[in-house]
Amino acid sequence: MKSLLRKYEEQLVAKLDRLLGFPREKKRFLKAHDYPLNLNNPKSFNEKICHKKIYDRNPLLPIIADKYKVRGYIKEVLGKQLADEILIPLLAVADTPNGINFKSLPNEYVIKSNHGSSNNIIIKDGDTLNVDEFKIIAKKWLTQLYGTRSHEWAYDQIPRKIIVEQLLKDESGNVPPDYKFSMINGQCAFIQVDNERFENFNRTLFTPNWELLDVSWKRKRGSSVAKPQNLEKMLKLATILSKPFDYIRVDFYSLGDKIFFGELTNYPARGRGKFTPTEFDFEMGKKWTLPTKN
Repeated sequence: MKSLLRKYEEQLVAKLDRLLGFPREKKRFLKAHDYPLNLNNPKSFNEKICHKKIYDRNPLLPIIADKYKVRGYIKEVLGKQLADEILIPLLAVADTPNGINFKSLPNEYVIKSNHGSSNNIIIKDGDTLNVDEFKIIAKKWLTQLYGTRSHEWAYDQIPRKIIVEQLLKDESGNVPPDYKFSMINGQCAFIQVDNERFENFNRTLFTPNWELLDVSWKRKRGSSVAKPQNLEKMLKLATILSKPFDYIRVDFYSLGDKIFFGELTNYPARGRGKFTPTEFDFEMGKKWTLPTKN
């Protein structure tokens, strides 16, 4: 009953905001960026992210936002052989936590919801998952209306599931960095590298040619990162996967000579990720030609 009431409340807040001309969205945008949101004539990258989440109804968006269904998209676009090489092995999927056979899982894995962000638990060798406690957490994940108030339409369309994937680790036994390719109108605009996500989270930005950018984006700026040996292959795959979209972020992990697909992201930071300097926000916005509203 509480989850149903919360659902109606979230939907009501979003509908009222839309009806009144998005005052709530504009207030949060101004607080994040120190300049007003212009939805009628968006110019910056973040303004166009907001425009996308409010107006773009490409039917592919909910599919690629779904961490389970996106696997089918990868296979369809890249072919089964290449997809099987880069998809992180799927260990289990279920509509509820009761549908997962925990005894069959290996010593290390990642368990997450297929929608939203930050709904994940990492189990490393030596860790023990309290199944009863996890089931309570997972039920909250499954009733979570991620993105509704922020007008992130794609997430509202996703049938909720729990998925379990193999845990990826680098040569030091740590969670590897994310290489995230911001693809604008089919071209890579910039690359972000997210490092030490669970301890000392930092982010470094590069050009497609791996030139360090003197720019920070929402997170603390990290130090320079060595060029991954698979950069050209990741760029090629990101270009193929981004073709149907005016903007998409394509995420990979690079471990030695192997590449693993991470996720596709429609609305990074909900359009509230502040760039420093702000000029970079507008520079990236110039690269992005929006489709016609529908």
